[in-house]
Amino acid sequence: MFKSTLKTIVEQTPGAQSAILMGCDGIAVDSFSLQNVSGDGHQSVVVEFASVVREVAHTATLLSVGELEEIAIKCENMTILLAVLTSEYFVALLIGRDGVPAKGRYLLRRDAHILQAALV
Repeated sequence: MFKSTLKTIVEQTPGAQSAILMGCDGIAVDSFSLQNVSGDGHQSVVVEFASVVREVAHTATLLSVGELEEIAIKCENMTILLAVLTSEYFVALLIGRDGVPAKGRYLLRRDAHILQAALV
């Protein structure tokens, strides 16, 4: 169930390379990467950002600004979109430099309920 949704998001986002469903503990649940992309390398990147998700969610709670929904990280070579699904899980979409993050963000929001339902 997860892989087909992740695959749809990657294939419909121009420039997307990988999508990874990850626990906030840094353990990957499932992922999909294009054939020409090293999924293991991307998974390592997302594992490191799991702690960022935990810290930002905690800060949002302390500041009473509501639940964390998403984080966008723009680097020189890629954009990483992190969409929070539950207090324990998030999905990361890794998009190449020339990709279209806005489309990926839309697709993550559109399909979040599918991933959330499958987690229960």
